[in-house]
Amino acid sequence: MSAIEPGLYRRILRREQHSSRSGSAVVVLVLLTLVVGYVGVEAVYASLGRRALLFSPVDVLATLTSSVDGGGTSGLVLGAGVGAVVVGLVLIALAVTAGRRGRHTIDDDRLAVVVDDRVIASSLARVARTSGRLSDQQVSAWVSRHRAQIDLIPASGLAVDERAVETSARAELESIAYRPALAARVRTADRGRPGA
Repeated sequence: MSAIEPGLYRRILRREQHSSRSGSAVVVLVLLTLVVGYVGVEAVYASLGRRALLFSPVDVLATLTSSVDGGGTSGLVLGAGVGAVVVGLVLIALAVTAGRRGRHTIDDDRLAVVVDDRVIASSLARVARTSGRLSDQQVSAWVSRHRAQIDLIPASGLAVDERAVETSARAELESIAYRPALAARVRTADRGRPGA
């Protein structure tokens, strides 16, 4: 049996952690199709001598040309320019930045291991419930790229050992060694829940 190339695991892990931009591309293409379709309808209306539905592309071009030729800029033209720049910057950012999925990896020489953030959060909530002697309704957890947040709601009049929960959550994270590494943070609500 031949050994699997280490670069293959890296590619698999990267592919599982990053999402494609196909959703953004579809949204942009649909919006462009709608704009081009609208301009086409307005052009047909203008050639038939009918009133524009919203605004005439010919009038927009005339306004832009007159403001450039005359040296003055109207607020409408300036607003349209700023809007175009903002849309352009958003599209460039979408194109350049990689989409991230809510997943972490585990270092292993033999396997490519990917764990969903919701699974990690569920595991941390279970550990917090056990170490803090809490019920399901008193603990919630979520995981971001570099942080794991555990929220505790104590029963009214009872204190929660926040330090024990944080220690057990950190021990759980260190025992598995997720990549990128996660830092656990525990937050206890100011008000308890009656009957919790």
